[in-house]
Order: sequence, then structure tokens, then C-alpha cells
Amino acid sequence: MSAPQRPGTPGPRDPAAQPERTALAWRRTALAFAVVTLFAWRVPAATGSPGGWTLAAAAACGTAGVAFLVVAARRGVWLRAARPAALSPPVAVMAAGTVVLAAAGGVALVLSR
Repeated sequence: MSAPQRPGTPGPRDPAAQPERTALAWRRTALAFAVVTLFAWRVPAATGSPGGWTLAAAAACGTAGVAFLVVAARRGVWLRAARPAALSPPVAVMAAGTVVLAAAGGVALVLSR
């Protein structure tokens, strides 16, 4: 029998499947960003004469996609730890910023047509 724990101290971690599900969710979102980036770069190529706005919007989507891939890869590494740390506020802001940047790029691409 193990010794009783003091109140407020974390017990042994039950890994279950939660870290794996979280890592898979980050991967799915990164894959969605890759698809959005490919479609964003297809718009200037499909229009025949890419203007400055369409190239800037596609570049914004591409930049957001690469930044999110970096965050997702780092988060996947962090989740493999025995006791994963919570998502830090700067990383959360960066992930949210990439989503906003990709959305703004998408809106600019739609409006440029």
C-alpha cells in the first residue's frame, strides 16, 4: 500500500489518451493550415495576373501556416513529457494570431477577385 498524499500535491499522472488526442488535434489543425495555404497560393496562379493584394494575402496565409506548423510541432514534443505543461500564454497568443492572420488573408483573397 502506498503512503497517503498530502492535500494539494499532485498524484501520479494517469496518462490515458488525453495527451495523444491533443497532439492529434494539433496535427489535424496544422494539416488544415497546409491545405488552406495551398489553396491560397492557387488563387493568384489561377487568376493569370496576380496582383499585389493577392500575393500579399497568399503570403500571409503561408506565413501563418508555417508559424502554426512550428507551434504544433513544439506542442507535440511538449505533450510527450511525463507531466506536460499547460500551454503558455505567449504560445496561445501566437497560435490564435496565426488563425487570425490566415482568416484575414482568406478574406483578402475573396475580396480581390
